[in-house]
Amino acid sequence: MKTPQRELQGNMRKRIGLNLACSAFAIATTAMPAYAQQPQSSAVQAEEAAGPGDIVVTARKRAEDILETPIAVLALTAADLEMRGITSFNDIANNTPGLNISNVSSGRSDRSFQQISLRGFTPSTAQSTLTATFIDGVPVASPTALLSVTDPERIEILKGPQSAYFGRNTFAGAINVVNKLPGNDLGGSVSATVGTRNTFDVIGSIEGALVSDVLSFRVTGRSFSKSGSYVNAANTSQTLGDQKTATGTALIVLKPASDFTIKAFGLYSEDHDGPSAQGQLSAFELRSNAGAVNIPALSGTTAGSIIVPGLSNCNLTGFSAGIVSTEARVTRPFFCGAAPALPAGFSPAQNTQVNSLVTKFLADGTNRYVSPSDGVQGYGLKRKYVHLHLNMDYDISGTGVTLSSLTGYNNERFSELADLDNYDSSTIRNASYITGAFPNGNPAVLPYWDFPFLVERATRDFSQEFRASYDNQGRFRGTIGASYLWTRADGDLVSGNTEFVAGFPRPSTARSAPQQSKTLGAFFGLTYDLTDQFTVSAEGRYQQDEIFAFTGGNLAGLTINAGNTFGLAPGAYGPLTQFYSQKFKKFLPRVIAQYKFTPDLMGYASYSEGVNVSLASFNTAFLNGSQVIKDAAASIQLGVVVQPEKLRNYELGLKGKLLDGKLRFSLAAYFAEWRDQQNQRSVIVPLDAPAGYVAGTPCPVTYTCTVQIVSGIANSGRTIVKGLELDLTAVPTRGLEINLAASINDSNIRSFTDPSISKVSGLIGTDFVGKKLPASSKYSVVLGAQYGTPISGWEDGKWFVRGDMSYKSKQYTDPSNLAWIAARTLVNFRLGVSKGPASLEAYVTNAFNNRNYVAGTPNFVLSPPFFPLASTYSYLSVGLPDLRTFGLTGRFKF
Repeated sequence: MKTPQRELQGNMRKRIGLNLACSAFAIATTAMPAYAQQPQSSAVQAEEAAGPGDIVVTARKRAEDILETPIAVLALTAADLEMRGITSFNDIANNTPGLNISNVSSGRSDRSFQQISLRGFTPSTAQSTLTATFIDGVPVASPTALLSVTDPERIEILKGPQSAYFGRNTFAGAINVVNKLPGNDLGGSVSATVGTRNTFDVIGSIEGALVSDVLSFRVTGRSFSKSGSYVNAANTSQTLGDQKTATGTALIVLKPASDFTIKAFGLYSEDHDGPSAQGQLSAFELRSNAGAVNIPALSGTTAGSIIVPGLSNCNLTGFSAGIVSTEARVTRPFFCGAAPALPAGFSPAQNTQVNSLVTKFLADGTNRYVSPSDGVQGYGLKRKYVHLHLNMDYDISGTGVTLSSLTGYNNERFSELADLDNYDSSTIRNASYITGAFPNGNPAVLPYWDFPFLVERATRDFSQEFRASYDNQGRFRGTIGASYLWTRADGDLVSGNTEFVAGFPRPSTARSAPQQSKTLGAFFGLTYDLTDQFTVSAEGRYQQDEIFAFTGGNLAGLTINAGNTFGLAPGAYGPLTQFYSQKFKKFLPRVIAQYKFTPDLMGYASYSEGVNVSLASFNTAFLNGSQVIKDAAASIQLGVVVQPEKLRNYELGLKGKLLDGKLRFSLAAYFAEWRDQQNQRSVIVPLDAPAGYVAGTPCPVTYTCTVQIVSGIANSGRTIVKGLELDLTAVPTRGLEINLAASINDSNIRSFTDPSISKVSGLIGTDFVGKKLPASSKYSVVLGAQYGTPISGWEDGKWFVRGDMSYKSKQYTDPSNLAWIAARTLVNFRLGVSKGPASLEAYVTNAFNNRNYVAGTPNFVLSPPFFPLASTYSYLSVGLPDLRTFGLTGRFKF
């Protein structure tokens, strides 16, 4: 008998196969008569017409010179990636002003979570994506897949809403990786890098033609590993931040006729990382007193040994619940200003011992979406990622019309085990270890208190796009098309000491409610040259997003009563079943006016709209709760349905070449209004406590004071975002190239509510007006210079030296703006020589060993008893940078 998961996978395989077959048949049958030599497509003509230093991009699904594209685009070419040593997604952010990457979420900082903030648009929730990612125009599920494309042709960073051509989740922009196409000649390259902290990176590629001008291929592979920059204070034999990646790609290009091209691409990648490089900055001091936890700020005593230093530098008068301004005030320690340095000897520290209990737990496959063989075997991250796409283009002879099909499939599975408390808790006694039943210790639990956290996720998606483009070298150019995207994410998690080590078999509640969406779109783009200088473009997409709500893994399922206040149909639903769906419909326009002042200078003005429909568009967790829980959800204005976020964007730009092409630049200014912003809301509900009890305060002896967190998402924000961006390349003299990119990305919160932040900060309602969005730098600058010349008397010999500086100003940790991580300046140097196809480079990254944090977010200190400090924000979780690294890279091209 097939399980529901196997049946779903089988249906997906059939659906993918059917779509691929239909796509190939439809275009191939149209192409059959066209074997005679035909004129090349406009895309090929644009590529071949590009001159030295010109960059061709596909920001509007057709090849255009970047300086003639009326969109803010930053392109990193293959030469840029090699010259700057870009090998990770964080490297891309360091080389792109206005782009920030945060790996910090839910008490962990690793490659399982990479949240993109572009132009200052920071997603308000961990499950929201405002900047979508693509390979060859096909959506990919995870940004970490982008750098698995070894040695790409270029990486295009499109800023501002890109809904018209790229569809869903391109609210703030899109990042598109473009593959290199193989040539007819057999060739390839290999490079090897060695560096400090066991850095080892080998990359290879080979390409050529199996049938000249008809069938060609390109295959790449990479093996990368490095040790972390930080010693685990709780286990000095281990470093934090270890990473391993193995990836392989294959691209096949088939041209059965001169006007018909098929590109099939596949990518497989594995990541296997150790515990993440992160630190804890606690506002409270914790002490271990004969195995019990003592919190001096709550107990008033200082007995015991310090295990977590209190680093607070201010006391904030916050609210008891953070919902209304008439609540009782509570004074709590927290952080004001720049986040302090890590406490020496205490952080970073994680309990990461792999003992028989951990091994047994990770070998149990009950109620998991990732099998034990594919999951982690200890603390850290293990991920497997598959991406497949098939792109086909057919140029209809003599018409200027190109028919295209893009089919894509992604499958990502990751398993991550983290020490969520983020400190050395080995001296805290586990109350479950010694009981009346086990006076000598329970062998089924750890002897010390700990908070291990296993989170796993399986994400799949399938996409299909058909489009027809017209460009006959006249005044009119146009595109029409339709697209489909199906996405599903299944996850399981287990947290806490008792459940983690003693929960055999793993409870059904470990499985989270699945998230699923289906998006249909129809789009167009029309461009007309009114004169030789003045061009107008009208673009748009009609999009329908359907989001599905599922029950969680609770064996009891979900019962919805008649007359419920949420407008849901009554009924009884089993675990992991769909009980509701909602369709969101929106037309997303973009209008552009473009004027050529001279053949080398162009200006444009545009208006565009964006929409973000999150997979987490429902609040359903509280529906299974008691009436007390449901009332608590209503008290913080949680409904079942969360409306999409909306954006209006206005932009002015200027692009061109000066000084006979020695200076190339682009300048853009934008103003955007972000409406119906989705914000996290939560409240602590006492389940057995006297009236007026405040979570975190001492409990009367006649009560247990057990509490529950009720949380969800609400449309409770509006923000104005505006900025100015500059990208400049100058070649003032032969052999010298200077790159300068800078941006000012400013935000102004107009409305915002989040009880968790109000509880600690004391800000509520209009107090947030004028504040800045978190996790984004207002000012950022990237400056690079390279000088190289031939070596006299050494045939084909050259040398070069390069320096790159990246500056990102401070980032606020939350919208209260009371605390921030300091500005960070990263400096890299490279020195190399080459002779013919061989080269050798020496490099140093983070040359001045800047230790400033790369990300930071508020979190909850976890300790027994659980809720005194977990009832409100009580520490900052910070991501730690890679420290200074020296290395050598050798390359050979053949």
